[in-house]
Amino acid sequence: MKSMWCVAALLALGGCGGGGNESGPADSIEVSMSTVAVTRSDGGCYIGEGPQVHVFGGTPPYRVRNPLPTGLALSRSVVPASGDAFQINFVGGVCMTGMVVTVEDDMGRLARVTVNNGSNGG
Repeated sequence: MKSMWCVAALLALGGCGGGGNESGPADSIEVSMSTVAVTRSDGGCYIGEGPQVHVFGGTPPYRVRNPLPTGLALSRSVVPASGDAFQINFVGGVCMTGMVVTVEDDMGRLARVTVNNGSNGG
């Protein structure tokens, strides 16, 4: 009888979410959005603030690589902790389709955010 209670208690604890990693998986990194698409109302290329992208899991710190500094300004190149974010800002009126911002954790694991700006990219 005592062993049945122990099993029930363990099942109850498991149902409460015990042991989970709320900061994301340790063996991979995740981003809060995998695609960003913006455009002006007239279909032109947007200039201004974009979204914040949060990074989770893996092994911080995370390095963020900007593939097109003439069209994108990232708020930071290093995200120090899981759950923190970087912001994508659009500069120079540069149109882009499928531009990939990479996020790499301290162990070399990658996550990608695909950025599109303008009617051809959004």
